[in-house]
Amino acid sequence: MLSFTQEELAEKANISVSFLSMIERAQRMPHVETLATISEVLGVPLSELFVGVNEPKDRSKALLPLIGLLEDLSLRPDEVEALVTVVKAMFKRDRDLKRV
Repeated sequence: MLSFTQEELAEKANISVSFLSMIERAQRMPHVETLATISEVLGVPLSELFVGVNEPKDRSKALLPLIGLLEDLSLRPDEVEALVTVVKAMFKRDRDLKRV
């Protein structure tokens, strides 16, 4: 992939720097034609622009092993309720000890 400043990429893609910045911050959704132009200028497939878009945030990533385990366990609703109660009690106790 090529490397450009925002100004260079905006100029080559025939869009304003402010619009490019808004695209990067997910404040604006460009037309697919604009995205195709940006991907062409960058020398990458259009699909490459979407890599990682729906990836979980760092904190969510840390929870993935726990979520996977819970899904594998196929708990009944009453078991889920019991587990939630235990976890709440466990972490409440931990917070209370830290305050002392």
